[in-house]
Amino acid sequence: MRAAVEYAGKPVGWLLWEPDGYGVQIEVDCEIPSGAPLLRCYGETGGAPLLVGLPAPENGRLQLRRHLSKETLKAAGCTKGPPTAFYLAERPQQKKDAVPQAEQSPQDTAPKISDHGKPPLRTGDAVLDALLDSGAVQAERIQEGLRLHCLFAPNRPFGLAPAFVLCRVEGDEAVLDWTKKDAASVAASDAEQNVT
Repeated sequence: MRAAVEYAGKPVGWLLWEPDGYGVQIEVDCEIPSGAPLLRCYGETGGAPLLVGLPAPENGRLQLRRHLSKETLKAAGCTKGPPTAFYLAERPQQKKDAVPQAEQSPQDTAPKISDHGKPPLRTGDAVLDALLDSGAVQAERIQEGLRLHCLFAPNRPFGLAPAFVLCRVEGDEAVLDWTKKDAASVAASDAEQNVT
């Protein structure tokens, strides 16, 4: 199946969805939106969005080729078929019936406190912070910023999969060093979106 991929409500490319015996092969090819932040490709499933992956710039386009396992598809609610729509975004789009952030209670928006009484470590990136909150990824402070890590096996899904192009493998762990420069880039991107 071939489907359109949108950015800011406009078509910018396509996604090829080819099921196989182990899951689905995916290929994404999109134009690079002018001035866009780091974009991920998502699929609308009716539940939580499916993170397709992080397209990388190749030949003047955003491209991604990857395989999603049956387990990954099942966890995203895609057991009966592909998502209904695909889009590029910095973070998943909120459902229309979700409570707007301005209407949430202060308790909902207060920073969470870890078991040790300290605020949890944060990257400033919504997807990475959600992985930290879920416990799928652990973080520790390093001189340049944060080191994120999780268990890794080449034949299984792993916690840092949404940022796999930024990771390296050390022993049985996937590792991502998130520097202060990376955090500043995310903050600047968020500030630009709030201005427009």
